[in-house]
Amino acid sequence: MDNLRLAHQNARKGKTHYRAVKMVDKDPEKYLLELQNSLINKTFKTAPYRTKTIYEPKKRIIYKLPYYPDRIVHHAIMQVMQPIWDKMFIYDLYSAIPGKGLHAGSYRLRKFMSDTSNTLYCLKFDITKFYPSIVPEKLYEIVQLTVKDPDLLWILKDIIFSNADDGIPIGNYLSQYFSNLYLSPFDHWIKEELRMRYYIRYCDDGVILHGDINKLKYVQKEISSYLEKLGLTLNRKTCIFPVDRCGIDFLGYRCFRNHTILRKSSSRRFKKKVHEIEKNYRTMTPDAVLGSLGAYYGWLKHCNAYNLARVYLYNNLLLRTAIEHASEIKGVSCPNWYIHYKTPSL
Repeated sequence: MDNLRLAHQNARKGKTHYRAVKMVDKDPEKYLLELQNSLINKTFKTAPYRTKTIYEPKKRIIYKLPYYPDRIVHHAIMQVMQPIWDKMFIYDLYSAIPGKGLHAGSYRLRKFMSDTSNTLYCLKFDITKFYPSIVPEKLYEIVQLTVKDPDLLWILKDIIFSNADDGIPIGNYLSQYFSNLYLSPFDHWIKEELRMRYYIRYCDDGVILHGDINKLKYVQKEISSYLEKLGLTLNRKTCIFPVDRCGIDFLGYRCFRNHTILRKSSSRRFKKKVHEIEKNYRTMTPDAVLGSLGAYYGWLKHCNAYNLARVYLYNNLLLRTAIEHASEIKGVSCPNWYIHYKTPSL
């Protein structure tokens, strides 16, 4: 019960306006006891999914489960299993793991590139339709290697096989960790059998750096064969290229030996968002204005983007008006990065 109470507290963060959250909050002991009984008696079953199509950055179908009981159950599982699963992953896996993420992965790549002679070439790979291509039966086999408790295996099996469509649903709280588990043997194989020292993976994207282009061509063929056994295929965008000539476009940044810039598509979206705020800030919510700009500032401060930030953020008088207007409406102080814009830490 303590685990379920904590799961409810964690799952409700940022969602207190949800009707289902309010319902559980009125009498948490009642609803959590009902949930506990359904798990003990094995009457729990994953609810039908609702789907939503998004188009940014590309078209995806997102699957959503009800808050109660499903999302609470997912959090309860993760609170127990995450520390166990984390110990199984290679160090250079950066998706969905606390303390890792996009920025940490980018900094790790930059550190790899400091070894110039051994990072002359890059194999950058991408897996086609990763989540829909995951084979539930194979995923469950891998999960069984990490979990022996029959009660936990029962609920994990129910969740893994709950999607009527192909693969694993994007949007489930557990799905990102399932994807990490699915490719965990693959990661260890690359590191330990192929002995690729400079390898980073983030979900279905990966880079391998090496000083010998022929070695990377061999590795690419081996990877393709390995993934076929998992029902996965490499995207046609997978390629090998010289690092010094092209830089490495990975995790939202384009990394060179001595500097890092924002990816072109991210830069275009940033400029588009700034122009949108300039025109419509009076009709936009304060959170939409401050949240968007704060998020982009978070990207800019991790790369060499001072000129871009100076033109579009710091010296943009119209945008400064929008920030002050949004802060006043919300009743908060202006963001720190805005207040200290004269000495930005970029």
